[in-house]
Amino acid sequence: MTAQQRPWTLLLTVIAAGVEAAAMLLWGALEFVRIPDAASLTTAVAGGMFFLLCAAGIGWCAFMIWRLESWSRAPLVLVQLIVLGLAWNLREDLAISGGLALVALVALVGIFAPPSIAALEERQS
Repeated sequence: MTAQQRPWTLLLTVIAAGVEAAAMLLWGALEFVRIPDAASLTTAVAGGMFFLLCAAGIGWCAFMIWRLESWSRAPLVLVQLIVLGLAWNLREDLAISGGLALVALVALVGIFAPPSIAALEERQS
């Protein structure tokens, strides 16, 4: 299947996951920037590394979804469920929780759309 044949719903999923990966990358970088002010150096470094690794994982799964590797669907779905839980936890701040929920729902709709499922199953055969 070529890039022109991939369903637009997969592109939607890849873009949403890319937004999440970029946010994690930024968050990780900000953790490292605040190291001089951190009360605990270990906590700041561990937090920064955690978010950078999350960004790499989400980005890798998004890339693999674009390459039609069906195994990457499960980790991306798990990430979206975690993001929805985080959005619910932050529901008092509508801008943040709404943005998180919107990106997660867009990714879930894209990944579970019939054209996406068909493309991933076709590649698996």
